[in-house]
Amino acid sequence: MKRLDFGAVYVIERDYSDDEIRRDLHNMKNDGYNLITLWPIANPWLTDKPDEFIYDRTRFVLDVCNELGIKAIMQLFGQNQAQEGVPDCLLPVDAETVSSEGNGLSPNVYWSNMNHPHIQKLFDDYFRSAITALKDHPAVFGWDVFNEAHFKSDDEWTIKCYRKWLKKKYGTIEALNYAWYRRYSSFDEISAENRNAGYSIWSSLLPSYDFEKFRSENLTDICQFLYDTAKKYDSIHSIIIDGTSSQIIQKYMVYYNPYDVSITQRNNDEFDTAHIPDVYGSTFYPKSWGRDYRNTPWILSEYFSIPAGAARKAHKPYAVNELQTHTQAAMTPGSEVSPSEIRNWIWMNIFNAPCMMQLWRWRPFLHGYQITGRGLTQFDGTPNERSVAVKDLLSVIYSHDEVFSSFQIRKPSVRIATSYGKRLAFDCMLKWVDSFWPDDVEGWYKLFWNIGANPEFTDIEHLDDEDFSADIIVIPATMSINKEEIQRLREYTEKGGILVADSRLGTSNEYIEAPKEGIPGHDLSSLFGFIEEDVGAGGTYTFGGEVISLSKMHQKLRITDEASTEVLAYTSEGSPAVIKHKCGKGATIYFNSFAGTVFKDAMPLSVESYFRDELKGKGQMVAEKGACTHLAYIVSESKSAMLAINFSSEPDSVVVRNFKATDVTEIISGRKCSSDGQAFSTVLPPDSCSVFVW
Repeated sequence: MKRLDFGAVYVIERDYSDDEIRRDLHNMKNDGYNLITLWPIANPWLTDKPDEFIYDRTRFVLDVCNELGIKAIMQLFGQNQAQEGVPDCLLPVDAETVSSEGNGLSPNVYWSNMNHPHIQKLFDDYFRSAITALKDHPAVFGWDVFNEAHFKSDDEWTIKCYRKWLKKKYGTIEALNYAWYRRYSSFDEISAENRNAGYSIWSSLLPSYDFEKFRSENLTDICQFLYDTAKKYDSIHSIIIDGTSSQIIQKYMVYYNPYDVSITQRNNDEFDTAHIPDVYGSTFYPKSWGRDYRNTPWILSEYFSIPAGAARKAHKPYAVNELQTHTQAAMTPGSEVSPSEIRNWIWMNIFNAPCMMQLWRWRPFLHGYQITGRGLTQFDGTPNERSVAVKDLLSVIYSHDEVFSSFQIRKPSVRIATSYGKRLAFDCMLKWVDSFWPDDVEGWYKLFWNIGANPEFTDIEHLDDEDFSADIIVIPATMSINKEEIQRLREYTEKGGILVADSRLGTSNEYIEAPKEGIPGHDLSSLFGFIEEDVGAGGTYTFGGEVISLSKMHQKLRITDEASTEVLAYTSEGSPAVIKHKCGKGATIYFNSFAGTVFKDAMPLSVESYFRDELKGKGQMVAEKGACTHLAYIVSESKSAMLAINFSSEPDSVVVRNFKATDVTEIISGRKCSSDGQAFSTVLPPDSCSVFVW
């Protein structure tokens, strides 16, 4: 059985002595760590010249790791490129990134242009040097070739790539002119500078949309380049690439510019990137860079789940490559991490079924912006209460190999199908500001989280039979959709699935053009059983006797298939607000407003009850629980387990329906529990974490 690999990032500081390093690694081993991440791989402070690469210190650390039976992920790129493949003395001015954002802040932490041939050669040289020097060391586990993968620049080399991308998409300049409502004579004339010009996007949103879509695909190409370069020099060890903290659901990055939506700042399409490496990972900072999810555990669950879904969709092992351990920096109040918080975060991530986990980092920063920040130890490397909490957690995991070896998540009963491109289309319709797309998605996620049926995120652009195994698929805030995607959704419902959507579905096709026959177009009208006659503002609808607000704008629906359509809710004006339309063996359910934005702040109990009953009737486990209790499920070869975290300061009574087991053990306390084979009931203490196994 494959045991979970667990550890922390160990930064090889020039300040550390041999004895300190030995002590640190011994402490990590004693705490149960069997895999760590090392950075930097090169040791520039040992060189005589700034353009040399020496690895003597790294070899010493690897030697100690090998003595202790610890493996090491070698992080090649992602933290400070001057310490990695691009010494400043080798960086010409024309190979630097260029920002046209006009906000006085660099939108990109990488200052060398990854599209420039000179930079690509430097990375090839660096990868060859580092991998050749270290790949045969027995402590090497694999290579992390891009940590927190993202990149953006408006330099001439990137624009050349953009023109090639446009030519591949449109074929001819005439086709682009037709779609863009522009008048170019050659792709070579196109720049990105006027992509958001008011009177251009008045005619077509494609100049604005295409550049951001290109940026995400260009990043994927860069990831492919780094992967291929590493494989050139080592075809044996695993190659890892990390995502960017579920950026698709973020509104903006306070650290950069509160007026720039972060979907365009950190432009990683995780469901695209995840196909490239041998292992796909992510990094998580729940109380950093403007985030604070301490009072919204459903967002914490959503945040942790997206990269895991991307990895599974790509059929790749999943890794948590960084998880916050403490404060962001010396002066960042609100970023403090308690032992119970790090415990909860680790358990939540484990129940997303990673093959390995790494904490950021073992010792705090001694210099730089994050001075005194992060870490599981005191400044001198002495372990503290957070390292004790992690050690205790690992002792539970490693004493229950039958649960935590070769395990996976329990098959999701609900999937949320969306994509990076759908978010781009939505946001560009808002001219990239004040997007409520994340709110709508959060509300739908929260709905099913509330009933103990954690959704799995999937890619609407590539739905497959594994997606079709879910009882419910939700497509929230899906303004733009193409014929192929509609056909796959129809197949899903005809085979028996329940497809749920909300307001202004099918407003446009993939070219951001509205259907001439009216929203949502012929294909979606026949699938959902309605056509939009008009839109309105304000008002309410009544669902199961409960009055619920119509959010943002709402549609006035005309039912087109009376015989197969049931009205589940009416607006205060008496028109359909929620309709259910039969399709083959399944059905579609449609809400005429952006319902998720309401669910986010005021969850209707009637809607919860409706979908709980739907899933319960299909034999799925569902729960009645408090609004601050998190439930998640994993299965191994012989055992099943349920994670239950009560984030509230009050006790919570939990009842899980369709619970077939009778003998249950809470493995943290060793407490024996029982069930009647139909429902499992328990009371969770305040601020507690429990793991039930059967």
